[in-house]
Amino acid sequence: MTWFFFCYWYEPDAPHDPVGLVRIWTLADALSNVGDRVTVFPPRYRSALAQRICTVIPIRLIHLPLIRPLSYALLSFVRGLMQALVTRPDIVYYRWMDSTHALILAKLLRVPCVCEVNGEPVPQWPGNQRIFVRRFKHLLTRLALKRCDRIVVLTEGLRTLLRERYEVSFDRIIVLPSGTDVQRFVARDAVACRLELGLLPNRPYVGFVGSFYRYQGLACLLDAMMLVKRVCPSAELLLVGDGEAIEELKQQAKGMGFDDSVTWVGRVSYWEVPTWIGAMSVCVAPFRGDRGETSPVKLFDYLACHRPVVASAIPSVVSTFTADSGVQLVRPDDPRPLADVILALLNDPSRCAVLGRKGRQFVEERFSWTAIVERLRQWVGKDSGVIRHAHSHVL
Repeated sequence: MTWFFFCYWYEPDAPHDPVGLVRIWTLADALSNVGDRVTVFPPRYRSALAQRICTVIPIRLIHLPLIRPLSYALLSFVRGLMQALVTRPDIVYYRWMDSTHALILAKLLRVPCVCEVNGEPVPQWPGNQRIFVRRFKHLLTRLALKRCDRIVVLTEGLRTLLRERYEVSFDRIIVLPSGTDVQRFVARDAVACRLELGLLPNRPYVGFVGSFYRYQGLACLLDAMMLVKRVCPSAELLLVGDGEAIEELKQQAKGMGFDDSVTWVGRVSYWEVPTWIGAMSVCVAPFRGDRGETSPVKLFDYLACHRPVVASAIPSVVSTFTADSGVQLVRPDDPRPLADVILALLNDPSRCAVLGRKGRQFVEERFSWTAIVERLRQWVGKDSGVIRHAHSHVL
């Protein structure tokens, strides 16, 4: 099967390298690993220049407000047409980006189009859009989703949202959450990881990996860690990532007199993440209650590394992680229960080991990328006649 992938993502620190494209890269690599031909048309960020097993055609952007997404839409459409003269796709796959150029390309080429919806197509962020802009975006979304052949969503909540808000029938939507690379994310000795990273080998580390957006609930985590430190003074907080909330979080930690117990790692490469997770005693995902629909990618990586996880009981997490998944759920936005569960785990290494084994088994069975891409291939190909043996072009 031959795929064209289109994806655009913007963060405040663009054009350096937005992390929002990680799922697309992982999905493209996983499809390539089973023998499919994949061509990705990403913005020309640093990640687009790395050596990959899929074909990458970076799209240069004009880095000006409003012009940036327009330049991506126009130039990626043209490059897609040019590439189709060399290799005609069986499937055009694109991540929703307030643009229909990938859908239009698929219609011109007369091939099926799959749209991936990662969150609310028109997010309910207060004060950042005029009402007529929001209405136009809702109209554009409705038109596009009704004309796509298939739609991929990351959670059951998003599936319901598309049905209720945009009148998309359930039979055209598949829930395909993110997964993890179970070959790369594996159990590692915590002391060895800490020594490799220059951390104190015998300290208990509570850790988070991800982007520092307010919806991640890191302010609540800092409050919880103050409670943890009162009972377990040796506990340290390990924060891996960066984002818009970094400065206010640092100010909060400093104001609490807690800054010396926080290691602000910053962003690291994807290849380094398993080592940082391996250094952690307990991993956390303290999402705020108003987070909305999300596919909690970090939880899959934590669990694949045999680490116990404490996460907020928001709907998308509750619907994904069962009682035997290795995840301990707590009420969001409340530091007390978060601190209590963290302390209970730090004081019970045998319990942590049991949760780690359960978590690893859970993701191996349900959320490895190999299993996820096979579901995707079978689903998009069942009515279109494009499904073939994974290695048919090699054979």
